[in-house]
Amino acid sequence: MLADIFSRYKTGSSLFFTVAFCLTCLIWKSNIISRTLSGSSQVLDFFSATFSSFGRGMARLVDSYGTYEAVRQERDALREKLKAHLDLQIELVRLREENAKLRQALQLPPLTSYPVVLAEVISQDPDNWFRTIIINKGSSDGITAYMPVVALQPQESSGQTNLVVGVVGKIIQVNPHSARILPLTDQFSRIGVHLKKTGHWALLIGQSPQQEKPWIDYLSLGVFLSPGDELLTSGGDGIFPRGLPVGRVGKRIERLGSFQRAEVEPAIDFHKLDFVVVIQKKVETETLQFLPLRPENIEEPKLPAAQPGVEKMPPQSVDNKTKETTDTP
Repeated sequence: MLADIFSRYKTGSSLFFTVAFCLTCLIWKSNIISRTLSGSSQVLDFFSATFSSFGRGMARLVDSYGTYEAVRQERDALREKLKAHLDLQIELVRLREENAKLRQALQLPPLTSYPVVLAEVISQDPDNWFRTIIINKGSSDGITAYMPVVALQPQESSGQTNLVVGVVGKIIQVNPHSARILPLTDQFSRIGVHLKKTGHWALLIGQSPQQEKPWIDYLSLGVFLSPGDELLTSGGDGIFPRGLPVGRVGKRIERLGSFQRAEVEPAIDFHKLDFVVVIQKKVETETLQFLPLRPENIEEPKLPAAQPGVEKMPPQSVDNKTKETTDTP
């Protein structure tokens, strides 16, 4: 059938094929197909490069997230190590200071003739009424109530560090492994003291919690006080041995009536109190019992014994004496 068509339209078919061949040759010669294929390949290359870059970016993102997690964990571990090292350094500094204080305490000559116990301050009670100090030694260490307590603190003077002894207070409560101290700054504290330069006695009285410095009271006006005068324990209260340093007279000196009073600077700093020394001086107290003034409680005077050869005269009443007087002429 196709052959019949070509034979019938031979001239037209020949013309069509001739024109088609010429156009094909022209198109091929003008390189349109090659440019079209080249452009298509460039477009495909662009998309492939884009997808490849996106894939590489995603891979880098996943790798960076994993690296970030590893770095974060390493950072947290380093922070914990740094904190542990800082705590260790602080503990090392504290132990060095404690070691230095203990060495100084061991090199100090005996404070008194009584035995002593070294104790550590574990807490201070910031109560509005009582300002007590708690130590880590108690009755199992030989501590009883009313034992005096002193402290040793380093103080710098003229470029040198000296160890200063000062009175802290007295024991008021004892447990098996702890004890409570009433400091001299408390308002319920009373300590007998005397001036070192004159020897006059006075009473050291603690103040309210709002005032950290005690006062000396009931001192005669004839005593000349000046700031810096040293105060020592008088020993008259029966608790503190005589001659322990208490503090120095401050700048405030007042005259009230027939007495004078003055502010006292304690010998030790209570804000830096780490260790104390308990003096094992037992306080012996006696309870005096007075009988009421009644006839049965009053002893009669004893008469002297009669001498031999002397007759004892019987007691005569007043009526007999009167009768004898009236009968006499």
